[in-house]
Amino acid sequence: MPELKYELKFSSRRSISIKIKADNSLIVSAPKGCSKAEINRFIQSKQAWIEKHISENNAKNGFLSDIIDYKYMLVVGNPVPFTIGGRNMFTSEEVSVKSLKDLKKLFVDNLGERFIRLLDELCAKTGLKYKSVGFKDYKSRWGCCDGSGNILFNYKLLMTPEKFWIYVAVHELCHTVYMNHSDKFYSLMSVFLPDYKSLRRQLKKYSRITELY
Repeated sequence: MPELKYELKFSSRRSISIKIKADNSLIVSAPKGCSKAEINRFIQSKQAWIEKHISENNAKNGFLSDIIDYKYMLVVGNPVPFTIGGRNMFTSEEVSVKSLKDLKKLFVDNLGERFIRLLDELCAKTGLKYKSVGFKDYKSRWGCCDGSGNILFNYKLLMTPEKFWIYVAVHELCHTVYMNHSDKFYSLMSVFLPDYKSLRRQLKKYSRITELY
């Protein structure tokens, strides 16, 4: 394996860590005063782990190659031709935006109500309730629930197949009961979504799109 290039960050942390981003760039975090030699030894010791994750990222990026190249846009899991620089337009056959900053409003305006209807249906089925709901532009998560039951979903979830809307919605609704990822939380998840582990694995294939827009 050739010498890896990486972004190095020093902090008051006690140990060295490595983060591999979806585009295979590496971020190494190290304690202040840590030597370059020690950092390189640590990276070398994690070579197999790094190669494994880079391989997984390459598989994901291949699956989404036309999306990553901005040739197509996913709309509820379906790829449609995508244009940047035209007028804002959203149909089942084409998506066009003046600039990427217009994407959030375009998706929420066209699919937000459909998502919230599904969320309310899930509330009726599960008996779980939320206080408020909205959409946000997250770069590394699909949703977030605070201690008061206010839920924010990544608007890019609307790009994925609807089964993942259900998975993320149930996940966040379960956080209105357990604000953690404890065994009790996952037991509750399994009551409403027995196949949640499979859905979680499948959704990881779409994680690259959270960083694209």
